[in-house]
Amino acid sequence: MPRAATRSLLCSFGHIATHAELLEEFDGQESAILPFRMSYGRSELLRMGVYVCTHLTDLERLAAWCGGQLDCVTVLAESGFSVGDGGEPHLRLRRGQGGASGRRRADAPMAHVHWSRLRTPVPSREQAKRLARSGGQPDRLRVPPREALRQAMTTCLSYAESAQLLEAMSEAGFPAEDIAHAIAAAPRRVHLALRRLDAVPAPVRDVLSDSYERENHF
Repeated sequence: MPRAATRSLLCSFGHIATHAELLEEFDGQESAILPFRMSYGRSELLRMGVYVCTHLTDLERLAAWCGGQLDCVTVLAESGFSVGDGGEPHLRLRRGQGGASGRRRADAPMAHVHWSRLRTPVPSREQAKRLARSGGQPDRLRVPPREALRQAMTTCLSYAESAQLLEAMSEAGFPAEDIAHAIAAAPRRVHLALRRLDAVPAPVRDVLSDSYERENHF
């Protein structure tokens, strides 16, 4: 979800930071962290050791509370693409992630959780800061769109729905490189189904490199 502008230091961290990250940012000075508990209404302590921007949406707050990111069809729907059934949010969580499972069961029992490894990682704090300095809008509360696309094609969309989505994304100007990456990182069964349906848009076929094709047998 694009954001109009960076409104606080926490925005430049991707709208979320842990206590340890803030300590590192301010050379271990606890006093420098205190304003983040309620920084003129712009940031707050969401849960123990985790600070977030106060302008988060309900879905973003849910992801931050659970300790993960928005994922899959939720991210794609936020980008304006009609996918899936539009039901409960999809979240990405890491296996063995402390209290994340407990918080999710208590506060988002109907959420669809993906435990799979991120093929395109969420930016680190330092990467988010560099992106913000260059005029970008870092986001650590949702997986990158191409990762959301890969996950959706792998687990949550039929092959026909995936084909329709690829066509819609290509027509909307979604980067062919990102679509190609999502296809290349998806399981071989997805590749074969897309081939049978002749569902890979021409610009994406042009981007798919020989190395991707050899590695994934596309």
